[in-house]
Amino acid sequence: MYKIRATVVDMHGKCHYHKLGDYVEVENDLLTIPEGKKACTWSLSAMLPYLAAIQRKHDEEKDWLSNAGTVQCSDKDVGVIWKIEKIAV
Repeated sequence: MYKIRATVVDMHGKCHYHKLGDYVEVENDLLTIPEGKKACTWSLSAMLPYLAAIQRKHDEEKDWLSNAGTVQCSDKDVGVIWKIEKIAV
């Protein structure tokens, strides 16, 4: 399995919780948020379905889950864009 890092790379409004460069990580089944930071439920609800799936190893290079991408939070007024990346452990 891979460690996953989701990083804020863009936003389409002002977010009260996140700024560019903020990140969360998932390793195994644990979500890690850097000390002193927060993660809003709107962003987490958008990311969670993908994090566990992307974390697994995939055999086919063309499988869309083998290549992480971006996810937008579901708050239509803010639109925080998270880039999801695999990190080999």
